[in-house]
Amino acid sequence: MNKEMIKLKWMKAGAVVIALCVGLIVSNPAAGFAADKAVADVLTDEQKQEIAALQKQVLEQEKQIIEKYVEYGVFSEEKADQIEKHLDQRFKQLEQDGFIPKPHRHGPHPHPEK
Repeated sequence: MNKEMIKLKWMKAGAVVIALCVGLIVSNPAAGFAADKAVADVLTDEQKQEIAALQKQVLEQEKQIIEKYVEYGVFSEEKADQIEKHLDQRFKQLEQDGFIPKPHRHGPHPHPEK
């Protein structure tokens, strides 16, 4: 083999290794958020209470918006109840996680039937 062939072979091997590394990172998105996990230990109780109060305000405002949609005929009562139930579940999960948001999941999301 000449030097050009050997060089090309090593370049291909390097590209394969890089592609495998990128594939591992993409297939495990949580690996990119490992440093954010330590944030949960940093928040004080006072900070958690402040964020909890703000999140509760947001929850109540979202519910008011949903009720306006019902009033204007955009959503049925059943749809509004379903959305409000989801909002409550999201708030409870945030509360359980110490008000530290989890990284966004990629891929298809399970949505309730319409």
